[in-house]
Amino acid sequence: MNQITTYLVSLILTLLVSACVTLLLRAALRRVLADLCGTEERANFWTIFSMIMLIAMPLVIGMGYTPEASASSDLFFEMTRQLRGNFFGYLFALAVIGGFISFFAIFAPRPRAGDAK
Repeated sequence: MNQITTYLVSLILTLLVSACVTLLLRAALRRVLADLCGTEERANFWTIFSMIMLIAMPLVIGMGYTPEASASSDLFFEMTRQLRGNFFGYLFALAVIGGFISFFAIFAPRPRAGDAK
């Protein structure tokens, strides 16, 4: 595997894993955001924003990767280290979004069960 192939494989794997996990989270995230935001339009915006951040963050981190090894085995392990960093970026973005949602879930005013219209 040459350096360009290693770079592209790293980006494609990052994109695929990020997109798959994000699609798995989308429905649950949408329900939570609809509850917190109060309107469907707001929930749609924040769902799309979250999806973009969860896919773009690891991809941008991955784009900063420049393979330097020349041997195939060295390139493989270098790519695995880079993928670890990319997925850490995904988990970091997910934790930040989760932190904001948790904060607003705790402090957002909600009608009580007996106050239903």
